[in-house]
Amino acid sequence: MTRSRAEVLFVLLTLQAALALLGAVGLLLFMGSALYLAGSVLKGTVLFVLATKIVRGREWALVLTIAVEWVALLAVWAGVLLGLLPMFTPSMTMTGLLTEVGLPVAVMWLCATQLASTRPSWPSHRPVRHLPPTAPLPAPWVSR
Repeated sequence: MTRSRAEVLFVLLTLQAALALLGAVGLLLFMGSALYLAGSVLKGTVLFVLATKIVRGREWALVLTIAVEWVALLAVWAGVLLGLLPMFTPSMTMTGLLTEVGLPVAVMWLCATQLASTRPSWPSHRPVRHLPPTAPLPAPWVSR
């Protein structure tokens, strides 16, 4: 794994986790209920764990990060679609677009390029090892 790309991913995912936890604190202060904390704290924790695993070179963490970011993007678009209903008001700001759309897209792109650079291209560049043919074992019931 390219060390500098892994470190950039660590910084971006840690930033996303910190923003999620900051949003959780804001929800706690303004909504007054700890029930609103669950999603933000869970997302922040998952992103921080994935960031540490990516720095350690785990490929599964790259794949899982792409999946988590896809879910985050789908949640943003679900919020936009819900905002089209008359009872809901969408609130898209430049900060929201950068942190909820721009940052996940950048992280997914970095993860995808990292996965592409660590996996061998098809067909495999490694030569196939041919084993020599083996002689059949004699069967005890066959007479010579």
